[in-house]
Amino acid sequence: MLKVAAVIGLALAATAPGIALAVPDEVVVVGVPDGGLAANALMSGDFQKAANKLKTPMPDGANDPARLINLGNAYAGMGRMGDARDAYKAARFAPESLLVLANGNEESSRDIARRALGKLQASYAMR
Repeated sequence: MLKVAAVIGLALAATAPGIALAVPDEVVVVGVPDGGLAANALMSGDFQKAANKLKTPMPDGANDPARLINLGNAYAGMGRMGDARDAYKAARFAPESLLVLANGNEESSRDIARRALGKLQASYAMR
């Protein structure tokens, strides 16, 4: 199933004293009519609320790459890098969806998840 959602930017909070983690600005998925992707909570920095909303998938949403990407963002914002990595990896292997980025370009959910995972791994290397 092909889902199209808009994607906007989000900078995540510091994960350790003096070390800030920046998630690519095109990985917060928004724009679904029911607001089921916790984008408002992510953008306001309420990562725990976002994680609580996203960790229990709606029926037929267990492999929704948009949900998994935002769940990874929530976990990264809370400093739970292992869980964030797992969510991004799950999104990479979920059924591929086409997402609309903030710049208006359409991109594969797998590419977005791969980029988010790469940025997450880069933050580990900087420590």
